Amino acid sequence: MSSPGQVNQSLLAALRVLREALKEEKLVLFLGEKISALPQPASVGDWWTAVQDDSDINVEKLRKLEDDYLERLGDRPSSPHAALRTLGRFPLILTSNMDCLVERLVWAPQGIVGEAIRIDQLSLLASTWPTLHHDVILKLFGDASLHARATVEVKKRMEELCASDCEETRFLERLFNERSVLFLGCDPNQPLYNSVLQRFAENCKNRHFVVVPAPVREVEVRGSLSLLHVDLALPSLAQLLNPSVKPLESPTDKNLPKAAKADIDVTTGGVTTQGCDVIQLLCLGTGKGTTAVLTGEPSSSMVILHNSRPVLLVDVGLGVTQSLLHSINPEKFPDAIFVTHNHSDHAGELPLVLGGTAQRRLLAGKPKVKLLCGPKVLEPLKVHRMDEMTSQLDPDDAADWLICDPDGDLVCLDDVNNFKLQAVESQHDLPCYGFLLYYKDELILGFSADSGFTTKLYDRIFEAPTVVVDGRTPSSRWHASFNEISTYLESREKKPGAVYVTGYGTAAEYTAEDA
Repeated sequence: MSSPGQVNQSLLAALRVLREALKEEKLVLFLGEKISALPQPASVGDWWTAVQDDSDINVEKLRKLEDDYLERLGDRPSSPHAALRTLGRFPLILTSNMDCLVERLVWAPQGIVGEAIRIDQLSLLASTWPTLHHDVILKLFGDASLHARATVEVKKRMEELCASDCEETRFLERLFNERSVLFLGCDPNQPLYNSVLQRFAENCKNRHFVVVPAPVREVEVRGSLSLLHVDLALPSLAQLLNPSVKPLESPTDKNLPKAAKADIDVTTGGVTTQGCDVIQLLCLGTGKGTTAVLTGEPSSSMVILHNSRPVLLVDVGLGVTQSLLHSINPEKFPDAIFVTHNHSDHAGELPLVLGGTAQRRLLAGKPKVKLLCGPKVLEPLKVHRMDEMTSQLDPDDAADWLICDPDGDLVCLDDVNNFKLQAVESQHDLPCYGFLLYYKDELILGFSADSGFTTKLYDRIFEAPTVVVDGRTPSSRWHASFNEISTYLESREKKPGAVYVTGYGTAAEYTAEDA
């Protein structure tokens, strides 16, 4: 029996491999029926129950299954597919699903135009691999489209694949030897998946991973295959895997953050409340002052989502708009923006964002976006930052400007007053404010904004179950160090469920020595 420390070290090591592969866009995704249009819980056999008529596939049944799923979503997007978008790009996806949800909910919002092929069309892929000219989904059983139509013959070919020696198996053996594969939504004990794992994943040159939902964390190793038993929902796991997000723990730390057993369960990467409410924290960037200009990576920013709908955008510095549009449908733009201070890496794109959203909201008959900031930040933003727009658009026509006074009442973000925010003053070289975020009057998130280490600020924000703090190397009066954050965290008797560090720059500027 492995100790909890050994289990967490193994999990962290696996996450590090996956994050690196995601960063290089070399990770292959295998998506199963538990993330599909099928009513859940589902097994791969449910596809045939749902869409097969006698000896053939009823394409109309398949289309209706997907249309019914999309209709049920309404204004609440699919949380698993939104989570997949946050992970970045998978040039190759293998799936046992016959729906087109990946194309509609993962590719389309990111502007990706790819191609779907069946298992018997693998020669089209093998001839160009690994140089792909576009993204590809390998539909193992086909789908409802004309070019990859699902048929009983394809189903039989897939079911017999692992016991054969053919062009398709040779390509898959090559693929598993050259790239790591992440299996999501698949039961490894299901006979078909078990055969695939034994044939292609357990004895090859690369490491492969199956995520298995479980109440207790455990890592089960089968040769080159690791089964990651985790107690995290996919949105939370996606935040751990996101290459642009850096948790406080280094890969050698023994403890992964754990969910708190309370009315509000805090998990790494988001806040999940009981019932149907899901609150997520989506990182758009971790850049510092010069990052966007010198490297092209976005400045530090994040979005708070409620049931996959953006509620609050935090900071709109250089490079953030592009990152935001890659992650969020422009039609679902947050109703509220909080700007911490007037540095360009936090407010540089504010005129652009407010100008664009004001026009769209006016045409759609929606109220103006709420612009929240601390009392000493209002004039620098409204008068100076927005000056370039005044000849075209009055700042008061672009947004409702709301002052968040640290000593005043909480400011409501939504019409039903579920989300409320209280500003907290940071220690920075010009006026700057972080905040405490409440949901239904319960504190869920503490955010420092750019700030040097100050016990007064940290004592307030670390009361939250999830904390986001500014940190970098080297430290200064205006920016805390990783060591100061770690030391303070260790000194607290009551610790948050998850702590994230942002504002450090690029991934290369955060190393194990910093933790």
